[in-house]
Amino acid sequence: MQTIEANIIDYYEAQKKNLRQLKNTLVSYNLIEKDDTNRNNNRVTMKKLVGLVEEVFDTDVLAKNRKQNTVFARKAAAYVLKKHTSLSLNEIAPYIGVKDHTTVLYNVSTARDLITTEQWYKNKIDEIENEIKKFNTFVQN
Repeated sequence: MQTIEANIIDYYEAQKKNLRQLKNTLVSYNLIEKDDTNRNNNRVTMKKLVGLVEEVFDTDVLAKNRKQNTVFARKAAAYVLKKHTSLSLNEIAPYIGVKDHTTVLYNVSTARDLITTEQWYKNKIDEIENEIKKFNTFVQN
């Protein structure tokens, strides 16, 4: 039996997914314009990088759960932040919802392994990398 907190989190995640699907549908029918705010200013912050990972993996990296999708997204976020920023492992930890540098290091290492062994994971990382290439200025905040 799930706790009330778990039910609320599940409900929140379902609503967030529904809203994302609705937005994509409205964009596909040209009823609204795609939000290109991040691309227009060609600047990306660490939070925007994590947001990009969350969008690709369709989850919240900071969610306090161990769902497989969330776990894979955390690993991807750690990998992307380590690769594209000069942040230390301790500085990356709060962006991906972990407590210390050893967990970040483990996530980066696991992401590298997944990229070489799992094609679906490599495809998601490639999708993230392609979006990152559209930015030309990184701002750490």
